[in-house]
Amino acid sequence: MGEKLKQRLKQARFQSLHQEAMLNLLVAASFLEGTMDRLCAGFGITHQQYNILRILKGAGDAGHPCGEIAERMIHPSPDVTRRLDALEREGLVERARSTEDRRVVITRITPKGLGVIDSMSSTLQQQEAHFSNQVSEADCATLSRICEQIYSEAG
Repeated sequence: MGEKLKQRLKQARFQSLHQEAMLNLLVAASFLEGTMDRLCAGFGITHQQYNILRILKGAGDAGHPCGEIAERMIHPSPDVTRRLDALEREGLVERARSTEDRRVVITRITPKGLGVIDSMSSTLQQQEAHFSNQVSEADCATLSRICEQIYSEAG
C-alpha cells in the first residue's frame, strides 16, 4: 500500500498506517482542490467564489446573511465579506438590508451569477464522471463514512 504516495512525497516509508492514511487524504484533498481551482479559473472565478454562488443558488430568492454563508462553506473563512464584495463588483450577487432586521444584510445570487453556475454545469459533470470512473459507489460510501468519522468530533 501507499506506493503512489511514496512516489508523490518521495518518501520510502511512513511511521504508521495512520500517518500514511492521513497523508493520502491530505494529498487527495489538495489534488481535488487544485482541480477545482483550475476548473473555476476557466470561468473567471475562484473555487471559494463558486462555493458561495452554489450556496446562494440553493437559498433561492430568500438569500442568506453573511454569517450563514460562512457556516455553509466547505472552507469556513473569516473573509467572506471580502469575497462577497468581489462577487458583487462582478454583478454575480446583490446585497440588501433585511426588512425584518436592518442590521442584517441578505445576499442573493443574481441572474448573471446563475448564468455562471449554469455555464459551469457541463464541466463539473465531466469532472464528477471522471471521479466516478476512478472510485466505485461502494468506495464512495466508505470514503464518505470515514471522512465524516474524521471531522464529526469537531462539532
